[in-house]
Amino acid sequence: MFDLLNNYENKVFISGQELLGVENVNISYSQSPTVSRFLGLSTAQTMVAGDTQKQVTFSRYLIYNDPILSLTGSNPTSGSINYNGQAYGFNSGFLTEYSVNCAVGTVPSTNASLSVYGEMRSGINHSGSVAAPTIYIPNQGSISLSCDNSTTNRVVGFDYSLKIGREPLYKIGSILPAEVITDRVIEFNASVQIDVDDAFLQNASGFLSGRQNKTVTFTVKSKDNAQTIQQLTIPNASLVGETLASSADGGVKLTLNYIGHS
Repeated sequence: MFDLLNNYENKVFISGQELLGVENVNISYSQSPTVSRFLGLSTAQTMVAGDTQKQVTFSRYLIYNDPILSLTGSNPTSGSINYNGQAYGFNSGFLTEYSVNCAVGTVPSTNASLSVYGEMRSGINHSGSVAAPTIYIPNQGSISLSCDNSTTNRVVGFDYSLKIGREPLYKIGSILPAEVITDRVIEFNASVQIDVDDAFLQNASGFLSGRQNKTVTFTVKSKDNAQTIQQLTIPNASLVGETLASSADGGVKLTLNYIGHS
């Protein structure tokens, strides 16, 4: 009693697979109440104004092919957090946001956000149905990318993210959505940080003539380059902004910002 629950005493499962390398996980819900007042009464009543908002977010190190990236479609996933011999989970979660961060001197990390439509409660357990993956540790020498100026200038970091629109549809007589509509267009964003050797900013009005079909690809491999851990691509990529920064106590740095869609 009153003992602290340590990090190694809890596990996170998504689609039956334990997530390894997890730094943190947050499972939350919030109601949408409204206080209503009625004629003839001096008291009020708290009423529900909408569905309970349920969210699962987590971050982890990118040390094996990420199963979360397979959740961009319209099918729901399940998950749970397990500790003290118990589980708290959900049966119908949808990936809404996903991001990867990579920089010199650090292990690449990912962040994911799922919206849950349906029950989220104690007793829902989704552990153990999928075997644990093999772990591969990447380093800065096993990470490569293809983008503007990447062949002759030193890339020191990148950020990659995608966003998926989800819309639950409700019907009279049910507190759960009858259907969750997935936006067919997935939005992608990326920024690349470069130490400048020979790079220059492009023509500021060039977006109008060359805005799409650029090649922007990030590849993360194991430190011996034998295994591809993850390959990330910005489809229909457009270079939408650049920032050139120079200071007296540092070199010249260029940040390139891309958007894309699929």
